Amino acid sequence: MKKDYTKREAFYAPYKETFFADFADLEYALYDVMVLSKEKIDEIRFASQMLWGIFCKVAQQLPHLSKEQLLALGIREEMLPYISLNYLQEMAVLARFDFICTEDGRIKCIELNGDTPFLVQETFEMNEKLCAEFGVVNPNNTQQFIKGMSRALFDAMHYLHKTGTPKVVITGKEADDDFEEYCQVKAIQRLLPFEVEYVSIKELIIFTEGPQRGLYTPAMEKIDVLYRPAHPIEFLMDDVAEDGDRIGLHLLDLVRDRELAIINAPSAYLLQTKILLWLIWDRRNDDQLFTKHEQGAIRRYMLPTFLTDQPFKQAGRAFVKKPVFSREGNTVEIFSADGEVTVASPNRHYTDNLYLYQEFVSMPAIDIRLRGGMHKKKWLIGSFIADGQACGLACRVGNDITEWDSHWLAVGYKGESHSFG
Repeated sequence: MKKDYTKREAFYAPYKETFFADFADLEYALYDVMVLSKEKIDEIRFASQMLWGIFCKVAQQLPHLSKEQLLALGIREEMLPYISLNYLQEMAVLARFDFICTEDGRIKCIELNGDTPFLVQETFEMNEKLCAEFGVVNPNNTQQFIKGMSRALFDAMHYLHKTGTPKVVITGKEADDDFEEYCQVKAIQRLLPFEVEYVSIKELIIFTEGPQRGLYTPAMEKIDVLYRPAHPIEFLMDDVAEDGDRIGLHLLDLVRDRELAIINAPSAYLLQTKILLWLIWDRRNDDQLFTKHEQGAIRRYMLPTFLTDQPFKQAGRAFVKKPVFSREGNTVEIFSADGEVTVASPNRHYTDNLYLYQEFVSMPAIDIRLRGGMHKKKWLIGSFIADGQACGLACRVGNDITEWDSHWLAVGYKGESHSFG
């Protein structure tokens, strides 16, 4: 036990300035690999790509609804002027599905993180190192992510009608404020094949009127393209200056007026709402919306989802209650078949949201080694989509509700195939 823990310390030691292997008392990054069969990995990729097309198809219909309909679906009124701003070829450069791989072999999607998914550094930088350490094949394709980002930059420049070299900035919190976010953003900066400057989010300067109207670096260079991989739209719209001015909405005005392009585009807000889970399930048999192939994928890979708990109570089936906008398992509750709460997140920051109800499927169990010994935990798989293609897997290990205190476990498979790297 002690020998294995010493190996973990030695493995992560070279990365302590650039990677968050530990959070305070949490041993976040495990020293091991989840070895899946190549067949299971291929099916997860297939499910990801099928569902990606389905989610985008439905999300692209939302701007055509009336204001009243959008508000009833939990879309915030402040976002209504911006949800049609969709100038990238894909609604999101990088998105992540979360799947439960059940004990009986099924693969079930529980949600899509469509705007600013985390686990990027783990998936596209650290996973390869763990796979090499344990002698398995890395299934993750970093080049697909790079391709998607490069294409998005060209799309953004076309939207701005700009020629010449753009000023591209990537932003997030500083290391002292949030080391995990800082590492994620800096890792993405290292991966990008073009010149991009890092500016912390609190150092960005915005002028809302006059000849200088625009977004600037501290050196007063006007920014053309802003990549915000860790600052979601639902946070951006609530950003305020010290005097109370809603600078986040001013920034979205710059995007609307083609003074600035952000990646992802504002339309990615529609991919982040879990209301899509209900809309897709509710229309699963609609021949005018979905092909037979898509209908089959919905039934195979998605879960029954409703805006009320009554279908589950009447059928005597366990279910999960979750807000349409939430992260890290926050404000999620699990109910038994008789309608009693069995597990609830202690964090409740999204109580002002519309709720939906999804069939409960138990995550499989795994034994993991931590400093204090062996622990039995639950695990689920994150599957990344970049430029419309499935390109990376990450495993999170935690409790019945996967929250901020979960662990990351690398993913690999045994075989002779080369690693994408």
